[in-house]
Amino acid sequence: MEAKILVVYVGIGGIRSEDVPDYVNRVVAKIIPDTFQGEIITIPSQAWDTRIECINPQYITEPELIVQHTEMMKKLQEALQQQSEQIKKEKSNE
Repeated sequence: MEAKILVVYVGIGGIRSEDVPDYVNRVVAKIIPDTFQGEIITIPSQAWDTRIECINPQYITEPELIVQHTEMMKKLQEALQQQSEQIKKEKSNE
């Protein structure tokens, strides 16, 4: 089985440049499951939105696994949005 690669595009719009590394690390640390086996690539993006994508999904061909994969990606995306919004609120209150 091929390893999965998660690509996390972290929206840093509105974040002070000196806060970007800490912000990106906090977002990624909060949403990646402890049991994830694969590589994680984090890309700061000047956009406001944050999203997560999975590379190598073509290796998943069984219908049941496709559903599981889709659900996992959906949950990760929701968690990512919630955590990035929470961290931005915390940063704005500092």
